[in-house]
Amino acid sequence: MKRIYTLIFFVGFLTTIMGQKKSGFYSGFKKSISESKVQDQNFYLFSAIQNNPEMVSFLEQHDQLNTIFKNKKKNITESLNLDNNDIESLINTYKFSDEEIKNISFILREEVKSTKALELLITTNLRPSGNYENFKSLDNLDYIVAVWELCAKGLNQSLSVYGLGEKGRYPEIDSVSYNIKDKYYQGSLLMWSDMLLNKKEASTNLFFQPSLDFTLALLYMNHRDESARYEPLDSGANKNTIAAISKIKFNEFPYSSILILGNGPENNKDTLTARGKLNLQLGVIEYQQKKAPLIIVSGGHAHPFRTAFAEAIEMKKELVKRFHIPEDRILIDPYARHTTTNLRNASRLIILSNIPLNKLGLVVTNNEHSKYVEDNKFFERCIEELGYMPSLILERINSTTLEYQPKIESLHQNPLDPLDP
Repeated sequence: MKRIYTLIFFVGFLTTIMGQKKSGFYSGFKKSISESKVQDQNFYLFSAIQNNPEMVSFLEQHDQLNTIFKNKKKNITESLNLDNNDIESLINTYKFSDEEIKNISFILREEVKSTKALELLITTNLRPSGNYENFKSLDNLDYIVAVWELCAKGLNQSLSVYGLGEKGRYPEIDSVSYNIKDKYYQGSLLMWSDMLLNKKEASTNLFFQPSLDFTLALLYMNHRDESARYEPLDSGANKNTIAAISKIKFNEFPYSSILILGNGPENNKDTLTARGKLNLQLGVIEYQQKKAPLIIVSGGHAHPFRTAFAEAIEMKKELVKRFHIPEDRILIDPYARHTTTNLRNASRLIILSNIPLNKLGLVVTNNEHSKYVEDNKFFERCIEELGYMPSLILERINSTTLEYQPKIESLHQNPLDPLDP
């Protein structure tokens, strides 16, 4: 069964590469940036709009969208003025209802047909950014709807998790940092809302602005900036390695890179676990055999809850100190929180660092974990949680090493996982 899936996705990969220039990611594109790196990582659509004065003016002056904006502010004001300080009511005023999402989708779909600025936003910014690469096969009308609805769902989920204390996808490590029933936190939510509404100068009157601002405030309040804590990686932690890549003669190696998966600790004392250290040793063996010129280590601030350590950073320290691997031969992914995003984020690094895509990579981990990576259950989990396979899992080299092919869809943002989108 795995080989059938592999064949299907390999055909899809070739189709992606062949059609890339027409409707998808362009490696030379300079992305829009906002004042918030967390926003850019989670809600690129909104950053792209805010950076486009023509789009801002058009959306602010659109009668229906302006009405949605005014109603949102009115409902927030009324909720703040309630004597009972109903937090659930307050948070729900920031959410987009199913009807609102549907109405905005209809408006955007119709405006693409007649508004050149919106069409250009799609074709000259959103598509080449790669941030919505899994939607690239859609025509512009369906594309903008899919992008908007993904962002709306992302806003609503973060408002539920960090405003109402509801369970997210991984509650043990991604939940709210406070007791949601505590008067201190409830008071903080009210005061932050009041400040954003009445004291902080509004950046725009865009229909999504109040919900976006409060969502970002919730993540900030909860110290949940994991999604952007080390940005920009290419001019920060990975700068030296990326500079060295252009000098590497990849044709002298059978593989492009060796991805070593993490295995996070469950206490606040250990930075690496017994299996995590084993994974490093296994990866070093492959590197010393000159299988590939680069090592990628993957693991974020995942275990235990709100840990101070990013596993990939600790893995890199160990590779340099214990195994004497040159620092400029190691790329770090300090964001991944699960095996799904280990593969996805490594694929992103390979694509964005201009590592040759015509070469396969190796993924190395302990025996038990390695079996899982090639199991259909992992395939099904990727489809359920990401919407696609981030890479093709190909041949097994040995009991702890598999071949894999990165997929361009890995660039796709996922605000439903706001700590590692």
